Amino acid sequence: MSYKTLELIEHERVSLIKLNRPEVLNAFNEELMIDLHKATSKVSNDSNSRVVIITGVGKGFSAGADLNDRSKSWNGSKDALERGFKPFFKDIIEMQKPVIASINGPAAGIGAALAMACDLRIMSNNAYIMSVFSNIALVPDGGLSWTLPKYLGYSKAYEYAIEAKKIYSEECLKYGIANKVVNSEDLEKETLDWAIKISKRSPQSLINTKKLMRDSITKTYWETYSQEGDIQNGLTGSKENIEAVKAFFEKREPNFD
Repeated sequence: MSYKTLELIEHERVSLIKLNRPEVLNAFNEELMIDLHKATSKVSNDSNSRVVIITGVGKGFSAGADLNDRSKSWNGSKDALERGFKPFFKDIIEMQKPVIASINGPAAGIGAALAMACDLRIMSNNAYIMSVFSNIALVPDGGLSWTLPKYLGYSKAYEYAIEAKKIYSEECLKYGIANKVVNSEDLEKETLDWAIKISKRSPQSLINTKKLMRDSITKTYWETYSQEGDIQNGLTGSKENIEAVKAFFEKREPNFD
């Protein structure tokens, strides 16, 4: 499958998706929306891929929506969000494998929403997340009004949104938005090394832990407790469980291939 606005690179058990419109800081036009859905759908269904990375080519992760896009076929913003952006957001959130946002510079507007939709985030020391919408008299979208308050709390999220303030990498680390912050020149290597390390973990543990924690946001404590029991019951005694326990006693790394 070929793409005009991104690159899809396979490295061992890791799929690397690179948004590739560096001349506009990887801003989203209609073609990039379609390409990203194709790419996320492909890696989601690729049994060889265990971890996905999303990053941007050049000096930024994504500047958001391309306001100069004249080829768009959407009938208003709601249509663009539903038909343009939602398919790849859904792929990321619902795919079983972990998705890492490797944030190399600005992640603004819908680009910030994309970064926040991923499961894990690693940022360069000069990167930032920004809800830029109020600068053009709009509200946050792409789910950003939901994700930011989860990390920042209501008042701080509201402040950052209405003032369109940058949340720099160190502050992202403080609030738990970023899992790691590294020097910009080390970002690509550090991200890939982290992804490879995660890819060697138990696939069934990665899959079901993501499901449990994503689902927990809309469940009670006891609903999650029960769901944990159901899943644990199905995993106990499985091939991967037996291999992991055996490796533990033999003091070696388990092999899940």
